[in-house]
Amino acid sequence: MFSFFHRLIHSPIYRLVAVSFVLLLASSALTSQNQGSVTPAAAVTPSYRAGGVSIAIPPPENDLVELGNDNRVLAEVFAPDVNRLLAAFILPEEFQHFKNGGDTPLSRYSLVEVLRRAEFMDLSEKNFNDATNSIAQQTGTVVNSTVKESEEEINRKVKALSPDDTKITLDKPVMLGRFFSKPNAYGLGMIMPVSKKGGTTKMVTGLILLRVKNRMLFAYVYAAYKDQETVKWVQKTSEDWADAILKANEQ
Repeated sequence: MFSFFHRLIHSPIYRLVAVSFVLLLASSALTSQNQGSVTPAAAVTPSYRAGGVSIAIPPPENDLVELGNDNRVLAEVFAPDVNRLLAAFILPEEFQHFKNGGDTPLSRYSLVEVLRRAEFMDLSEKNFNDATNSIAQQTGTVVNSTVKESEEEINRKVKALSPDDTKITLDKPVMLGRFFSKPNAYGLGMIMPVSKKGGTTKMVTGLILLRVKNRMLFAYVYAAYKDQETVKWVQKTSEDWADAILKANEQ
């Protein structure tokens, strides 16, 4: 069991982080969509189906709202092929600008995904610990070996969505190391410079691995880098969100 998860995680895990930047930069591809507005979520924590089970996923912050069934399709195309998007959270005012074709990068957003091939597999606590321990030991190697692959997948998706010849370039990520490690939750961070049309945006990414109801989830917290406070915000938000998701699914 662990060897299977080990292969799956080490091939796509950092590609997932990079490919998700398409959501940040490929806004022109959404101009033809005619979806409704994003409205604040109800007080009850919504649930999403993953591997045959219902998993409650609260928003990472009160001002970030989930796109909902009508709008989530706009973000589904930005998940890498090996993943399935469960939930996408965004600032409502930024979604409107983004949907209407604005070029301003998103300042903050979050995603939750599952590995398609492992979605229905039961993940024991030992499997989870073995996987996170292995990731901790091989982080730099995995990132450095997949940046080019990530860039190619991003540009393939952008080309399919956008009529222009926009090309996205990924610079080498700066690893921030482990953010936190606790039972059923592990978080790490990176800063990824992403270039498009001569401009470069640095995004701080919090990557969270979660074991929820014996399922593996990948959650991401993104924020445009301003200063060291951005890193602190992503780290705290990542850990607080992991705790909230686990608490919402206590049995």
